[in-house]
Amino acid sequence: MHPSEFQQLIYTVEDGVAWLQMNRPEARNAFSSRLYGEVKWGVRAADADPAVDIMVLTGVDKSFAAGGDLKETLATITNGGDPAFEMYRFTDNLPWDAIRLSTKPIIAAINGFAYAGGLITAAWCDVSIAVESARFCLSEGKVGIVDSQACAVFFGRVGAQRFKYLYLTAKPFTAEEAERWGFITEVVPDNALHDRVREVIGEIRGTSPVAHRLLKRYTNELIPRTWDHGGGEAFRSTEIVEGLGAFGEKRLPDYSNELD
Repeated sequence: MHPSEFQQLIYTVEDGVAWLQMNRPEARNAFSSRLYGEVKWGVRAADADPAVDIMVLTGVDKSFAAGGDLKETLATITNGGDPAFEMYRFTDNLPWDAIRLSTKPIIAAINGFAYAGGLITAAWCDVSIAVESARFCLSEGKVGIVDSQACAVFFGRVGAQRFKYLYLTAKPFTAEEAERWGFITEVVPDNALHDRVREVIGEIRGTSPVAHRLLKRYTNELIPRTWDHGGGEAFRSTEIVEGLGAFGEKRLPDYSNELD
């Protein structure tokens, strides 16, 4: 997919920086299968462009990315086919390998909500800078999903008990907590995000492209690799239908029948 075909990602190059701006404000930049794919191909396009040396991933409005598009997910798994097979439209478009394998530094400029897949996407970036008002959550469990990529990318960064507590409860947390616990690099005032990103770009350019490439490779090789996204069992369960249905109906899910 060429950047000229993008519909949900604003892709621009300015002074050697590729800016990738997720653009679904009506859904808090929730990841449709298309947006996931456009982020993946945007990263690949920037990585292949000799005029680009750094990328910045951010969102429009007051959201970075509010996780996967749960309305699309529910429609996908209830269309009559095998839910795990149908979900390939999402999983085949996931951008995390593209981010991990990119030879160029990627900065996540977290301008607001970063939930579920949004938080995982920011974590795969090399530097993550969040505004004070940003909010974070590992919220997949509320709708019956667990993503193995979260377990991988936060391994060694966040204490296991802290991580499991936040995943088991889906409890939101602040930018200050996210920095203190190791989820992100740093926090800045809401009106200082763009300026700080520019400063970090200048700091990174004080080291060489070969250092960037090798550091990313050596570090990312230490992060555990999961054999799949981890959702197959969840997507075939009745719990995910209840969880996603409850989300759409704005009610609490009832998983009590699953314990019978």
